[in-house]
Amino acid sequence: MENEVYLNQYVKNIQVASKIIAYFEKNQVSLRNAMKMYKSFTKDENRHLYSQVHALVFETVRYQNIEKRIIHHQIQNYFPKKIPDDIRITLKIIIYLTILAPPSQQDQYWKLACSEILESLNTRFSVTIFSSLLEYLNQWKLENYLEQIKDSEERLGVEFAHPTWLVRELKAFYGLQLTKDILAANNKTLPVYLRLNLLRFEKRSILSQLKEEGVTTEQDPIMDDVIKVVSTDKPLPRLPSFQEDLYYMQTRGSSLISHIINPQREDIILDACAAPGGKTTHLATLQGDSGFIIATDNHHRRIQELARKIRVYKLNSIHPLLFDMRIKDPFRIAFDKILLDAPCSGSGTFSSRPDSKWRVDRHQVKWLRNLQLTLLKNASTLLKKNSSSFLIYSTCSLLPMENEDVIEQFLTKDPRFELKKQKLYIGSPSPKFPLAQRLFPHINNTEGFSIFKIGFKST
Repeated sequence: MENEVYLNQYVKNIQVASKIIAYFEKNQVSLRNAMKMYKSFTKDENRHLYSQVHALVFETVRYQNIEKRIIHHQIQNYFPKKIPDDIRITLKIIIYLTILAPPSQQDQYWKLACSEILESLNTRFSVTIFSSLLEYLNQWKLENYLEQIKDSEERLGVEFAHPTWLVRELKAFYGLQLTKDILAANNKTLPVYLRLNLLRFEKRSILSQLKEEGVTTEQDPIMDDVIKVVSTDKPLPRLPSFQEDLYYMQTRGSSLISHIINPQREDIILDACAAPGGKTTHLATLQGDSGFIIATDNHHRRIQELARKIRVYKLNSIHPLLFDMRIKDPFRIAFDKILLDAPCSGSGTFSSRPDSKWRVDRHQVKWLRNLQLTLLKNASTLLKKNSSSFLIYSTCSLLPMENEDVIEQFLTKDPRFELKKQKLYIGSPSPKFPLAQRLFPHINNTEGFSIFKIGFKST
């Protein structure tokens, strides 16, 4: 009886995950927003079951290129037209669980649940092809499958579950081994980092409360206000310390950018693409909330989120402004320091946002490159003309098209500027610009970032 209860729950989890992925595909929302549909499908508040569904959804989408290939070769020919969406998505989940999931997810109940669902599909369509799929998967070997793919970049894309165009771009710039390392890291879970709210709380008291709540942490070796979560008894958002705003969940690379800027109390700062506000609030905190920060964004909902964060953290030095930085000369004042964390493909964030890699293509990246160059040109006109002022151009992308190409075009068209040495340097130098730094997931335990410091040439 107990085994039957377990099996039914596993079947239900697959069905719920299928509905969430269907919602994600149909409505073109992010996986994170799609997961909010979970409570619409079940009243179960068990966190463990939620985690199972979360893993099914995110990991199935992460490896969808392999799943699509198998469905196309093994199932599609049996359907006179398109495979119904609910069947196609369910098959993707079953393929993930059978051949792609880690051993921790390949227990007997998952296997029994997959078998039961496939048998029900056989009955529904009066065929046996779905049982044949399970037989095929039980004999499937990745190395054998890869041997059939002649194009080397396409083969890498299948091996590491990335689009072929992206593999080509990375390999051309970084070489084969580093590209493999990047692709492999994108399929792994990154450590969670917390940026402590030292403006309102003492570090000792924050760490003490986290310890009492069952959170084991490790101090970051570079940044005093950043810690790594080693383990936790409960999800962080459910802890009193999180609800009391003792810290902000922020990637290590994102926190590093604020420390590179190193804002001083008297600095007038522009955060040119600020929302949702993680770096903005960090800059204000490092200034002791005694400076002057203008934070712009052209997205109404995102600027509202920034305004909410300002209220939550009780910050007075940030002035949010709904504004499009594609407009030239918007301010009559000049700034000591400017942060342009430009809109990008997010190719450095595929570990936590696996859906992004399937939604962006080379044409979109070209469009983003043109936007980034426009934003950089306009932002640079607002920089104070002295030796101590500078602009940080950063992206959470590892693609040279959005980084080196943009910087090269900018410096060529405006020879007044040059790249400067950065205050903190923990990453790897850009192959084209040694003064720039790049953070890699497999090296720096953070999402991929590209960071450039730009200032006026010394006279």
